[in-house]
Amino acid sequence: MYLYPVKRFAGILLISVYMFSFAEFHNLLKIPVLIEHFHEHHQQNNNTSFWSFIKLHYFDAYVIDSDYQEDRQLPFRDTDCGLVVSTSICEYAPVVMDIQPPAEPIREFHHFNDGHAPQFTSFDIFQPPRALV
Repeated sequence: MYLYPVKRFAGILLISVYMFSFAEFHNLLKIPVLIEHFHEHHQQNNNTSFWSFIKLHYFDAYVIDSDYQEDRQLPFRDTDCGLVVSTSICEYAPVVMDIQPPAEPIREFHHFNDGHAPQFTSFDIFQPPRALV
């Protein structure tokens, strides 16, 4: 009965750690910076709406001005971690090959001759010692 909240908390914790470390999800933590920067722009010009602020900072061309460093700290402004996934599909044309049946092998009979056998084999170590003549 007491394990359910622990499992739920552990699951939420693991998913949160994964999302904040792997994806651009960590930019959501920068939302207060966005709101504070909007208030600065709104204090300078009372006619600035939130949509015009978003358009200025995200959709228009980047302008290097006095608050450029603050602009770079806005969420989803720059890509902190990039992930490149590429796939390629190659379509090969069928190759027509002229396959010939194998030639009849030459049948030769070789006599086993102890003179050509290797002097030492891997199993020699497991045999009792012998006297060499």
